[in-house]
Amino acid sequence: MNIKSTAEDKMIAFYRCFSLSLTSLMFLFKPTGPSVLYKSLIIILLFILAQGFVMGYRRLRSRPRILMLAVSTEMTLIILLTLLTGGYDSPFRLYVLNPVLIAAGSLSLYFGWSLLLSYIGIVIAFCYLFLNSANKSFAAAVLENGNLFLALVLTLIVMQMVARIKRQREEANARTKETLEQIKSLYHIVETSSQHDFMNIGQVITDYVVKLTKLDKALFWFAKKSGEPAPESRQTGWHQEDELFLFSELEKHEHEWRLQRDPVFKSLPGLGDFLLMPVRMSTRFVGMIGVKLEYAEGLEGRRWYIQQLMFLSELSAIIMERHELGVIENRLIITNEQNRIADEMHDSVSQSLFGIVYATHSLKQTWRKLPDYQLEEQIDLIHESATKVAKELRITIYSLSSKKSGGPTWLGMVRSHLKSLSRLNDVEIELKITGDDFSLPYPYHKALFRIISEATGNAIRHGAASRVEVELSLKPKWIRLSISDDGTGFDAALLHTESEESTGGLGMKNMQYLTQSLGGDFQLSSSRNAGTKILILIPVGAAELKNA
Repeated sequence: MNIKSTAEDKMIAFYRCFSLSLTSLMFLFKPTGPSVLYKSLIIILLFILAQGFVMGYRRLRSRPRILMLAVSTEMTLIILLTLLTGGYDSPFRLYVLNPVLIAAGSLSLYFGWSLLLSYIGIVIAFCYLFLNSANKSFAAAVLENGNLFLALVLTLIVMQMVARIKRQREEANARTKETLEQIKSLYHIVETSSQHDFMNIGQVITDYVVKLTKLDKALFWFAKKSGEPAPESRQTGWHQEDELFLFSELEKHEHEWRLQRDPVFKSLPGLGDFLLMPVRMSTRFVGMIGVKLEYAEGLEGRRWYIQQLMFLSELSAIIMERHELGVIENRLIITNEQNRIADEMHDSVSQSLFGIVYATHSLKQTWRKLPDYQLEEQIDLIHESATKVAKELRITIYSLSSKKSGGPTWLGMVRSHLKSLSRLNDVEIELKITGDDFSLPYPYHKALFRIISEATGNAIRHGAASRVEVELSLKPKWIRLSISDDGTGFDAALLHTESEESTGGLGMKNMQYLTQSLGGDFQLSSSRNAGTKILILIPVGAAELKNA
């Protein structure tokens, strides 16, 4: 298995090579000891062993127990090398920093100290017992080499401080990355939610509060809203029988919540301690997001929870505001369209129909008194007027229908989008369409366009595909969409563990959610260097039954 070298691995390898080169030169040119040839052989063996340990540490960094055994083995060899090449006077006495560096950066605090103290104790004892030609006392021998031991101790302290800062930074980066991934996933789900799903938005938010804070219980209580129905209050972590009591306790403090603008810590009888954050739109108070606090949480942990709840509070307010603005916009569009159609009908068809009705009413009163030629003239006149009305009505219908008027249709927009994507990225995109989308409801248009756009974009961005095939079959009761590419592909089993940059993970989840929101089935097949294929089957009408 090929293990990628990190910057830290390269730094450790450089330090090991540099320090071994210096100590080897000192050992080689030392006038005492074995011959130069013998020293050279020892140095070559040391370089081979050093390279082996570097590669071993790189492979074992995720297996601490075996790494601990490997570090202990190298420390034993260095102790033997130090004792056999002069003890206190050995040029390799500082080479011990190499395994100590590994222990301080990758293993526990206690193991690093035990490793260094064992080295110091063994070297002092051996040198006192076997290399003490001047018969110095034990204390004198230790004091004479105190600077060496002090340097080793200080170096270990500094290394462990640096390692601790590094671990804290890595934990913070991992937590921030996880938070961003969760927020992006939440954004995709909210963006694709239908009206039916929006009424349950509180459940989506509370689930993500639990994911972001790592706490067990969260809630989203919605205040009562006059006029239109508000989303339902939701919770995550409580039993269903406790939910009614939880929200009834929150309702007792509704007046207090409406005046609150900052995070508040609140103890609710029978429920425990809570951190609550108000959710406010620009026009009104929405409700409260909260988490149940654990008793062991410290100040730093509570600050993190406050930051998460403040962000989710603002995001929730934006979601609510966008939804309400969208509802108002849709109503205005419908109203304006109704007025426009009414004006069209009044100005053309209505006036002509009134003339026909008036003419037929007059003819009904006088037809017996009229000669045949005048009666025929009146009937021809009414027929001409009816034909004119039918023509005007047809023109009005054609002007209202983009399909009949030759204006931009949904299928035309899909073709145009894929054509632009193909030109901009120099990728061949083949689109095959069977059937007609004329009677397809708007939510299906919106979801299918997003799925096609997301899938083709993933194939180009992440799969580096040179050819993409899109097949769309529109039938009265079923929609079948197939998107395949010849890109690099990926291991579908790792979809939920790898980042979005490598697999387009959130895009896949988004497409799956869109399909499920319409009652459809999402199938994905992919493997390394074998492309990706997405197959979607959607029953027409299932979404309307779901939202009914």
